Amino acid sequence: MCIKTKAKKSVTITITIAIILFSCNAWGDYKVRYKDSIRSVEIENVERLEKCKTSKNGYKTYQCPKCGTKKYVPFTCKCRLCTSCGTKAANEWADRIHHILLKVPHRHVIFTVSDKMRELLKNPKYQKVLFAASKITMEEMVASSNNKSKRKIKLKIGMIQVLQTFGADIKYNPHVHCIVTEGGFDRKWNWIHTYYLPYKFFRKKWQYNLLTMLKKEMPKCRETNVFIDQLFKNNPEGFVINAEHRFEKGEGWNMARYIGRYVKHPPIAESRIIAFDGKQVTFWYKDSETKQRKTVTMEKFEFIRLLLSHIPEKNFKIVRYVGIYSRRGYRHRQTEFHEGEIILNKRSWREEIKKVFKYDPLKCPYCETEMELIGICYEGTESYPAEEPQPVEPPPDHEYSQQDRIRFITSVIRNNQNGRGVSIETVVSEAAKIGMNREQTISYIEHLKQYGYAYEPIEGEIRCAF
Repeated sequence: MCIKTKAKKSVTITITIAIILFSCNAWGDYKVRYKDSIRSVEIENVERLEKCKTSKNGYKTYQCPKCGTKKYVPFTCKCRLCTSCGTKAANEWADRIHHILLKVPHRHVIFTVSDKMRELLKNPKYQKVLFAASKITMEEMVASSNNKSKRKIKLKIGMIQVLQTFGADIKYNPHVHCIVTEGGFDRKWNWIHTYYLPYKFFRKKWQYNLLTMLKKEMPKCRETNVFIDQLFKNNPEGFVINAEHRFEKGEGWNMARYIGRYVKHPPIAESRIIAFDGKQVTFWYKDSETKQRKTVTMEKFEFIRLLLSHIPEKNFKIVRYVGIYSRRGYRHRQTEFHEGEIILNKRSWREEIKKVFKYDPLKCPYCETEMELIGICYEGTESYPAEEPQPVEPPPDHEYSQQDRIRFITSVIRNNQNGRGVSIETVVSEAAKIGMNREQTISYIEHLKQYGYAYEPIEGEIRCAF
């Protein structure tokens, strides 16, 4: 998407979910249009997204003990629609999962359902059956193929289940992702490896368990019997299961990170959104059957409705831990098979920036003294406290490094932003003091996206908003 600045330069920006929701009063109009069906959890998530990284969400105040320079660091939203918060949360989730996995081979198993069941499975009551049926199916399959003999031995397996409700086209398509151990412990806590999973039998077993358990939960009537019988008849080979991807011990992080996207990220990556004209949204997805890229254009309210429909109810858990990976199985994970479970400390905002950009955001941009926390505002305000703006001076006269330029542009944005953003013309003007032209400045602002700055059109101008 290209927006023209006052100097008639075209700038390519990322079309974010926030831009679609809050441009042209789309969110306000959506609430009126769908007032009878919109859920409280949807309203809560959108309102949190709107306040993300603004003074309205609360903030911490840091001050340089030497020169008195102040810096306001707003809180993030941690909602299910925010890509920025979702990326950090997905990485932390992957770290935690990786450190509880046993040092044994695992499989990534995906349990799918018939498209005729999708409407039924919008009910959280029936979504729980997906977890129960996939658990029983996996336990039965491991028990029937745990060794070279035909004797069945019940094994204690480890499984992490994640319910994903959307497909690549963001329409409703429920299925369960599972990280499963290839084997389990017998009654004497000896590890037995699973050598083979019979795929055809696996599919039919999953279909039988799911439909049998659903039938027990559904109303006892003729319509239910006909519906279940028809699903058996129309799917004689069972429901599709994908269990091809396996990973050896120590390789669990990448798989956990892949699945973590479905746990913490919005249903669509913002990089897939091609265009938004205020009325329609265009995005692309990869078709699972043809493996070809397809482009979809839909009305903005339909796009918003689909996005919000995938937000689970507040107390519904989309991640379940089974067997060895459950809380009860904790003490049995302390074996020679374990990857080394440790207490993981979440990285702070400061540590994340230091890791990625190799500089300390809490160093004063003027005297490089470490800034100190002097206050926290939890309730939030319309804007940051009005103060005399700090003079923005360029770094000492020398050949400016990338870190110098990042620090300088960051200080310009911090000291000049009014409420939500600062005009790009202000940033360009100040950056000229250290010899940066417009193209270089815009390039650096794009670079700043990665650690918290949004770059979007506000009131007809391009602004850099924190």
